[in-house]
Amino acid sequence: MMNNPARILFALLTVMLFAACPVYAGNEAASYFSSGSSKFDKKDYAGAIADFTRTVELDPKASRAYHNRGIAKMKTGDRPGAIQDFIRVIEIDPRLAEAFLDGKEGASVRGDEDEAAVDPARVYPSELVPAYAFAFDNRGLLKYIQGDYKGAIDDFTAAIALDPKCALPFKHRGYAKNDLQDYPAAIEDYSRAIKLDKKSGEVYRERGLAKELAGDTEGAFADFKKAAKLGDEISGKKLKDREVSEES
Repeated sequence: MMNNPARILFALLTVMLFAACPVYAGNEAASYFSSGSSKFDKKDYAGAIADFTRTVELDPKASRAYHNRGIAKMKTGDRPGAIQDFIRVIEIDPRLAEAFLDGKEGASVRGDEDEAAVDPARVYPSELVPAYAFAFDNRGLLKYIQGDYKGAIDDFTAAIALDPKCALPFKHRGYAKNDLQDYPAAIEDYSRAIKLDKKSGEVYRERGLAKELAGDTEGAFADFKKAAKLGDEISGKKLKDREVSEES
């Protein structure tokens, strides 16, 4: 089934808005990582960012350096930049991203085995969890745009597991399930998104479209009516077209 053009445009715009331990490439990368970690501990976040940047230049697969640079960016108020770094972490090693968040591994800013070392996932959970959830959601959108619906669903599911109170990954997972023609599952995800955000006309419309494809015409137009009331122009047009059809 073809992608809905409006959904593809939305997905593209969303991504554009925010357009395993590392194996370091020699002692120089390790030295910069250690220096960055020390500066982070001293709250010299600008210095830490510079050193972690040098680390990833020397070793592009240094996932801890991306993670720690992301935290430092968040501390300086650069949330979009942090999310980009977290996306790189999950691209390199998604299990590491999950480990930082669930606390199952001692992944510290210093990257050592010291139990007393600072663990940013434990110090800043309220900041990291939504940011990583957004990172998984963004990667899922990229996969969705590329037509990898099953891969997208995996990332949206990871985002939901991290932040189940966010409506976006439910909506986006609904897109992918709808395009896989799993309409009941898509309707369920749209319904969960609506519970979290009752003011989104788009989600009512998408649920209506899924219901229409599933054969629930009346349920579909009930959603279109709700969506139109919330300002969704596409739903408003569908209602007018139906009125014309019934009159003729």
